[in-house]
Amino acid sequence: HAVPYVVCLNRFDGNLAHAVDAVREATGVADDTPVVAIDARSRDDVKSALIQVVRHAITRRRNEG
Repeated sequence: HAVPYVVCLNRFDGNLAHAVDAVREATGVADDTPVVAIDARSRDDVKSALIQVVRHAITRRRNEG
């Protein structure tokens, strides 16, 4: 089984170098894989990203049957 993951784009000082959709397209990340913008220095943003990983893993597990 593939390991579930979330792609995080770092917003440095609130700015993204590339749009979320552009990164998804350029990297070929599947549509069901979350791609989120966070500030990696922010505890709340990182916590939110980790919660997304857990939710994504639970959703994938439920869909596997």
